[in-house]
Amino acid sequence: MAKQRKNRSSGIHFGPVVKVVLLCFLFCGTAVGYVWQKNEILRLGRQISDREKKLAQTKDQNEVLRDQFYLLGSQRMIEERVQHSDLGLGPVQPWQVVRLPEPPPRPDSPTRQLAGRAATELAQ
Repeated sequence: MAKQRKNRSSGIHFGPVVKVVLLCFLFCGTAVGYVWQKNEILRLGRQISDREKKLAQTKDQNEVLRDQFYLLGSQRMIEERVQHSDLGLGPVQPWQVVRLPEPPPRPDSPTRQLAGRAATELAQ
């Protein structure tokens, strides 16, 4: 047995060294991945909060614009603007209204055919 120990070389064994290097790369890669993930979570959280703030501002602005729209479109405001612009506008007089008589339906019109068909279906 003593001869076998003497015949072994006292050089570096590459198997254990390769395993240690691979484990170091694995641990370092895992650590870098963990830090990267935490940074991404932080960045996305900031994006979400920024967009929520922008959404709240947009909702407030929409509410202000909606109120302004209803105010400017109200009958009272329109009448005030007409009086201030002095355009000579006023309510419509009955003699200014032209009424057109409704033309009688043609016998071959599709609406007449559909109405006739619906009446026969209801009768059945």
